[in-house]
Amino acid sequence: MSIDVSIIMPVRNAAQWLNETFESLMKQIIENINIELSIYNDGSSASGSSLRDETLNIIEQWRKQLELKYKLIVHGYENEEARGVGYGKNRAVQYSSGRFLCFQDADDLMCPNRIHRQYHVAINEKDDAILIGSKYERIPEGSTDRYTQWANNLTEEQLYTQIYLAHGPTLIMPTWFCSRSWFDRLGGFDEIAKGHCEDLTFFFKHLCNGGRLYRVNEILLYYRYHSEATTFSVHEKLCETRSKMDVKVLKDVIWSVRIQEIQLNIINNLEKLTIWNAGKQGRKFYRSLNDINKHKIICFCDMDPKKISKGFYTDELSQDKRRIPVIHFTQAIPPIIICVKLGLTNNDFETNLSSMNLREGIDYWLFS
Repeated sequence: MSIDVSIIMPVRNAAQWLNETFESLMKQIIENINIELSIYNDGSSASGSSLRDETLNIIEQWRKQLELKYKLIVHGYENEEARGVGYGKNRAVQYSSGRFLCFQDADDLMCPNRIHRQYHVAINEKDDAILIGSKYERIPEGSTDRYTQWANNLTEEQLYTQIYLAHGPTLIMPTWFCSRSWFDRLGGFDEIAKGHCEDLTFFFKHLCNGGRLYRVNEILLYYRYHSEATTFSVHEKLCETRSKMDVKVLKDVIWSVRIQEIQLNIINNLEKLTIWNAGKQGRKFYRSLNDINKHKIICFCDMDPKKISKGFYTDELSQDKRRIPVIHFTQAIPPIIICVKLGLTNNDFETNLSSMNLREGIDYWLFS
């Protein structure tokens, strides 16, 4: 029997969530789709260890029931240091055989029609180079509300234009569904144990190779937010530990990836550029550019009278101590990179931006 869809589920010390997750899998509408569940255990603490985690025991308790609906594949190891989210996903893919891959985090819940809807989109689109996501709900309700509103309300065009924001991929990773052939062609996820944003680098790799984005405009996943999550999309994503140092390193890595991609795809192709935000984020963005692209910056713009009154920003690190004008945003000349957070200050920024009649993805790009 050939497998149509492989559910890809890496696990690590996931015992407290697995019963609910497996219950959601058992409620899937399958019809005539052949599905397997490929679980890879990334070093969960064995039941006899001091940390004691029941992940493997729970999988075994569910085995007979799961096998009534799916071909079940379980691989991995116990009582070892985690090798990373990317490693776990790649191994689960390696041991699976389905034509399509449906990524499922061990702590999230599938809606009953998730696989059915995404599978039929993949079949009907007839394009292997397509990454399919969906809308989602957070559990507990209201968690990361601003992020959820952003992700669920992006237009089809904004799925492509807002890819440089700190939120991460415009299709959230826990909803991804794609063809195996495309995943293999891209080389899978980066395998770095800690301090890496494997979903973001895969997402950019997908786009740079001509891949398409498709969001099913239905809620197909209940996306759990909790402090122990290996992936949670607040601020700048993917905190695998709660160490302040690790979080800082990770944020720096993600910032570097975003800077690299916006230079490669946008700024390298421009002759001149304005940065909207003469404050901390705008200056950080400027300092992060390579020397060639720094010289493309003709001015900063802002709405804050104090910043505008200074008249210019001095690049103290440049040999000539270059002075870059700071002007009112109404005088800004496109193209513009906007380093202002959305949804703050009673939407004053959004009102100002709208008044300029600029086109996103042509006249400006968001980087906040």
